[in-house]
Amino acid sequence: MLFCDIFKEQERKSIRKLHYEISQGYVVSDEKIPINVVTTNSQVVLHDLANDRVYSLTLVFPEDADPQKFKVSILAPLGAALIGKKTGEIIEYPTPSGIRRCTIKAIFHETRH
Repeated sequence: MLFCDIFKEQERKSIRKLHYEISQGYVVSDEKIPINVVTTNSQVVLHDLANDRVYSLTLVFPEDADPQKFKVSILAPLGAALIGKKTGEIIEYPTPSGIRRCTIKAIFHETRH
């Protein structure tokens, strides 16, 4: 069995997308990341364009994901779509009912700036 065999197809797609997103960036120190960029442990306020709903979530590593506490894994489709994006950007991510589009309204960081 290969390591990738333990993931479902949707998870593999999310991992590929996250890998692509990461490959487009470069490593910088925490202090050099602008405060309007989504990183792990960012609290993000989103405006869902389909239903005009506003909600908040925290982007976390997979082991810390908890839907009950609105903690979304960076490997989830929504998490992979968010990482590295900025306030004001529109993101798109797949759901079982189709592609969802949201605007990033605000980003808050726990221990930054």
